[in-house]
Amino acid sequence: MLNHKKSCIITALLCIIMAFAASPVFADGGNGTGSGDGSGNGENKDIPLTLESASITDGAQNVALNETIQLNFNKNICNVTVLANNKLCFHLTDSDGNAVAIKLIFPDNQVQKDYRKQVFIQPAEDLNPESEYRIAIDNTVMAKNGTTIDNAHTITFTTGIQHTDKENKILKELGDYIVTYETASGENANSVPVNKDGLDDVSEESGPDTASIARIAAVVLIVLIIAFTAVFIIIRRKKQ
Repeated sequence: MLNHKKSCIITALLCIIMAFAASPVFADGGNGTGSGDGSGNGENKDIPLTLESASITDGAQNVALNETIQLNFNKNICNVTVLANNKLCFHLTDSDGNAVAIKLIFPDNQVQKDYRKQVFIQPAEDLNPESEYRIAIDNTVMAKNGTTIDNAHTITFTTGIQHTDKENKILKELGDYIVTYETASGENANSVPVNKDGLDDVSEESGPDTASIARIAAVVLIVLIIAFTAVFIIIRRKKQ
């Protein structure tokens, strides 16, 4: 009888330990690292938000009239908590400083987690041939963890006379899982998005809260394991 009680106690303790071990894994969305959400809150939280690269270099020549420009950052800039801010931080202007209408494309943070550090800029209409343009990235661009970019950036380029029929590989893979904003143009415009395709109002309710779901799943798992342990102990006692 004593050995039976010890066995039940050990079994119960093991189940509880397994439940608590599983809890942080679920709470972090299933990766168990706490840093896989691209927020910068993990081991790289002290690294500032930076623009790592762009598909065209500053001073580029013969850029296609319908070129898609890809900007690559080191942190998540597509999360719904910062998207309303970040949609205002990218501008395209001509040589006179007038705003040029663009489509500003963000990957869907909820679905396309591998590409939440990218943003894409497409001219709403063909650019003028052999003309100079400038992309401006404000120093207010924000990562999911609330840190802003280390510096404002500008990329100046000159168009050629050709179009391109090459699709951006990432955009092709993203398909419809994108959030697109179209900006105004003209002398008095400030490149503020006026039309939004695929999202009426960016809010936390626009997609499932995976963190909350994970926490609920962890609690349910713990309750189930404890209940199973209790039933197991009761059954064993009855058999004795």
